[in-house]
Amino acid sequence: MEQVFELEEKCFKYPYPPQLLAMLRALYPELFLVAKHGNRVVGYVSAVVRSDGYGHIVSICVDPEYRRQGIGKKLMESVEARMRSKFGLCRYRLEVRVSNEPAIRLYKSLGYRIVGVLRSYYPDGEDGYVMVKDVCQQGERSSCAQISSSSSSSEAG
Repeated sequence: MEQVFELEEKCFKYPYPPQLLAMLRALYPELFLVAKHGNRVVGYVSAVVRSDGYGHIVSICVDPEYRRQGIGKKLMESVEARMRSKFGLCRYRLEVRVSNEPAIRLYKSLGYRIVGVLRSYYPDGEDGYVMVKDVCQQGERSSCAQISSSSSSSEAG
């Protein structure tokens, strides 16, 4: 986890504290994925299950030295696949700085769309976009919400 936190500090102006990263990993270990190059952590993604039927990408980070090599895309695809296979989720959500154009391009290429703006979302006052992706099939949406609600209840309990 030490390498994950060091990476978090490289990636973000306002990094999550080590205790929060540890909590995210403890809550949903199957949704806390790490990419390595040899023994070096070069990327990670963390997600949680929301009570409204969405899988929420809480954080994704790729070492600046390893960007534009497909690591972020692979992490996103892997965590989405796990949210679907382990929790029955077919709708995903994330927030991103409005100025983070490379990330926004990646998310759009994966099928995410901007659905809202969160005014002054970040500590420095920058706005954030809410982006969502829906891959539910006809009639599947209600079962997604039902599965995630029961998962969330048992997880919170």
